[in-house]
Amino acid sequence: MKRLFSFALALSLLAVVVAPASAQTCLAQYTVKPGDNLFRIGLAYNVPWPAIAAANKLANPSLIFPGQVLCIPASTTATAGPSATLGPTATAQPTNTPGPTATAAPTATRAPTATAGPTAPPFVVPTFSIIGVARNTSVTIRTANFPASQTFNVYMGAIGTRGYGGYAAGSVNSGVGGTFTTTITIPAPLANAAQIAILLQSASGYYSYNWFWNNNYP
Repeated sequence: MKRLFSFALALSLLAVVVAPASAQTCLAQYTVKPGDNLFRIGLAYNVPWPAIAAANKLANPSLIFPGQVLCIPASTTATAGPSATLGPTATAQPTNTPGPTATAAPTATRAPTATAGPTAPPFVVPTFSIIGVARNTSVTIRTANFPASQTFNVYMGAIGTRGYGGYAAGSVNSGVGGTFTTTITIPAPLANAAQIAILLQSASGYYSYNWFWNNNYP
């Protein structure tokens, strides 16, 4: 009987651990699958990933686990403006009878046109491509849609890791953002690796990753 009670208590505690942060304010609840990350989950629900991290009080947005239940907060897209109110309907005039001329009914007043609500700014995904490699020495990348004035730490590691937990390879600043080109030194422990994963990650939560063959290119 004591074992049955302990098992029930453990299940109750587990239910508390995996429950989402605030179900009452959730647009939906999502169960994390292997290979998921907040960025891809946010794209699926049209919700910026920092909003998901804040709703679930995640200290490390890059660290989620399969089976974890996440609160998906309501989208920040703009709401529609107020609906126009119809004006009064004109009253039909009774049929004229012999005698004085019938008076025309008053014209219905047109309701004001509804004003559209503000448009939310578009959510863009920072990416980068590999445009050059000097074997065991450096890799040159070209970015797209990068946020401005962000310092991105660079990590490189074994293929399949996306660079997480890899070797530090310095940092780059996005400057005015958008598109820029930069060359990054390959860490010495990765010399002679056939393929290398590379990750760019900022302290504010922006990140992007890719991989390249460790051969001279182009």
